[in-house]
Order: sequence, then structure tokens, then C-alpha cells
Amino acid sequence: MAYRDAVRYIEAMKPGYVDAVAEECLRTKKVIRAVSPTLDGLRSRVEWSSDAADLYEQRLRETIDLVDGLHDGFDKAGAAIAEYAEAQTRAQALVADGVAAEDHLRALIAPIVATQSLVVRLSDPLRAWNDLRVTTGATDWLIELGVQDEIDMVRADAERLWQTATGAYDDAIRIETEARTDALALLAAAYRLLPDFLANSTLSAKIVDGTPGLRDTRGKYHIGPPTAPDLTFDSDFPHDPNATATPADYASWNKWQAMLRGAQTARPDLDDALDLYAHYRDGTGTDRRVDFEEGYREDPNIRSAVDNEIATAQREAERLYRETGQTAFQMTGKPAMVDSMGLYPTTENWQKSLGDFAMYGTSDVVVDGDQITMKIKVHAEDVYNFNRGAADIATGEPDNDNGRFSTLGWAKEFRTHGDLERTVTWTIGESPDLSGGTGPDRHAPGEDRADGRSDG
Repeated sequence: MAYRDAVRYIEAMKPGYVDAVAEECLRTKKVIRAVSPTLDGLRSRVEWSSDAADLYEQRLRETIDLVDGLHDGFDKAGAAIAEYAEAQTRAQALVADGVAAEDHLRALIAPIVATQSLVVRLSDPLRAWNDLRVTTGATDWLIELGVQDEIDMVRADAERLWQTATGAYDDAIRIETEARTDALALLAAAYRLLPDFLANSTLSAKIVDGTPGLRDTRGKYHIGPPTAPDLTFDSDFPHDPNATATPADYASWNKWQAMLRGAQTARPDLDDALDLYAHYRDGTGTDRRVDFEEGYREDPNIRSAVDNEIATAQREAERLYRETGQTAFQMTGKPAMVDSMGLYPTTENWQKSLGDFAMYGTSDVVVDGDQITMKIKVHAEDVYNFNRGAADIATGEPDNDNGRFSTLGWAKEFRTHGDLERTVTWTIGESPDLSGGTGPDRHAPGEDRADGRSDG
């Protein structure tokens, strides 16, 4: 049962952009295919009468194989991306159907909602009706007692609209998730078809090492002990000792306290985010560890970001092994923000708890023959705070309200951090199996809020 906040990432997708990438892959495939007849013709048109004839034949075969690999790789990649773009379009159409049903539900139950508690009045239509449709306790019964006839009068229509909206959102998430999973598998297969362009002869290595710019020295990982990056985070609402609280500030503080207490009762699904928001309001500013394992289990984009980091570390481990010959080493990766990868968390709890956080990996690598074993720790780092002019994704509440509390010194931003560990073993040139690695279930009391968006 999904609500709209769970599908906002689908609403924000740009299937046209994705389809343009697919078309470019398929265009590249056609260009590569146009070269093949020329290469094939060289076999019959060119005859060598020198000691290099065998070497020429070998290099020609290698070139043809390279072109064939490029062609097949771009062909598979283009098809996979095109199918995913089409799935995004279908998912967005379902979300639009759900939004329309939810808007009708809002209008239908608005008079009833206006008589209910602050928590219900501030809820979206689906959650409001979910509260109204079933009496969950004595307090709930007393509040709804005076409008029970009105609830019964709209029940059939409201239930139909509620089922339509949640069903559409569920189907949209299923279609997008399944399509993305299939696309990633196909893209991985396409990647394995691409030639690696490795120089494996002594002469080639000498040419590469002696030519500035040919060897990539800007890889994501570098050899060395685990090293935390020097990260700088924004702080839009620093404490101002000269700021004077107004009656509106006190009213806002009490309003958000009431919303926090109401959400702690009515929204157990936001327990991580609410714990972080409560820590912000307590004004201590102490660091808080997040349960990154829980985020990996519950949020598909966090899971994709971590899996991508592990796959990148695998490729970097192979690169460093080839370049240095070391069979046992440690390495540390450069940090990157998950939003820059298009992998901002999709679930409301983790949007509020983690948001756009910095992620990097540290690894121990051992090479044994053609097998590599890597123990990697993926780190999440950020600061829980609020951004001037921004707003909460799920509710639209402005960040400025809560940022003001930090300016007054009533609340305080704080550093957040978390990590998870995986051990993967693979054959050089093949992708690691990410399905078998699991980490400890730490159940931290709360996670982090690392992107500066509001924690309503």
C-alpha cells in the first residue's frame, strides 16, 4: 500500500531523456556496424609477404572481435535503456491516475477532515481517509463520533477512490522497480560484451606509460589505508546570538512540537526521521550514527547507490591490481553525493532521515590467481540541517520554519554518519555477486537527515 510520497521519484523521472540515451546507443551500434564490412573485406583483399604476416592476421582478428564486441554491447544497452524509458512512461501514467483519484478523495472528505485532530488535518487525503475509515481507539472513536453519519455517507465513494489511488501507486512502483532491475541486469551483460582495451604487451605498456594523458590517473579509488574525506557542508541557518524571538516564533515552535508528538503516535513508519528531528530540537548538536543497513534494506535507491559503489570498487580493484601488480592492498574511494547519481532516497522515512548524503568506500583487497576478494565498508556522511528556500518533499512544508529555530539557538544541526560492510569474491573480468553479502542489523535508534530538506 503506497502513498504519493513513495512515488514522487517516479513523477520526477524524465523518460524522454532516458529514451534519448537509448537512441544514441542504437545510433552508435549502427555506426559500428557500418565499419564491419570494410574490416571483413581486408581479409580477402590484403596479402602480406613478410615476416609480419601472422602478426597482421592476429591484429586484424583482434580488431574485428573488438568491433563485434562494441556492436553487441551497444545493441544490448540501447534495447535495455529503451525498455526502461517505456516502463517509466507507463509508471508515470499510473501515478497520474492515482493523483486524480486522490484529488477527488480530498474534495470528498474535506468537510469531515476539518473536524478532526491536527494530525488528520495535516495528513494527505489517503492517510486521512485511512484514519477515518477505521476506529482505532477510544480517542479516535470520540473524535469521529459526531461525524460518523457523514463518514458512512461517503464511505463507498471514498473507499473506491482510496483503493484506486493506492493501487495505482503500488502498480507504478512495481512496474518501475521491475523494469529498473531488468535494465540493470541487461546493462551489466552489455558491459561485459564491451572490450576492455587493455594493453597487455611489454611494448604497449611502455608506450602507454610514456605518453602523457594515456593512462587514467584520476580513478575513483586510490591505494592507501582507510581515510575519511575532508567534507564541507552547507549551513544556511547559523546561530545568531543577537536574534530575538517573536510571538510567531514561539507559536511555530509549539506547532512543530505538536506535529512531532502527533507523528510519533500516528506515523510509526517515520520512526527514524522523527528521532532525528527530535534530536535536532533538543539543541545538543551531538553526532548521530545512522543505521545504514536498515536504509539499504528499506529504500531501493539507497540499495542501488550502495550496489553501484561496490561494483565501482570492484572495477577499481582490478585496475589497481593491473597497474601496480600488488596482490594485497587497501584502497579508499572519492566521496560523491547520491543525488548527483540520480539516486535520492525514494521512501519518505529515508528522504527525511538521509536525503542527499555523501557516500564513499574503503576496502581491503586480496588477489589469489584470477580471484579477487574484497571486504568493503560503504560510508554515509552528512549534516542534519535545513536549507533556506527549500521544502519538505512529502508535505511541502518550508525549511525556513525549522531553520529559524537554529538561528535562535533553540535547535542545533549535527553531523550524521553510518556504514555497512560487504565481502565479495569474483573472477577477474566478471561482476561480483552482491546478493550474498549481508551485514549486522544494528537497529540504531534513529538515522540521519543529511540533505538539508525539512523534517516535518
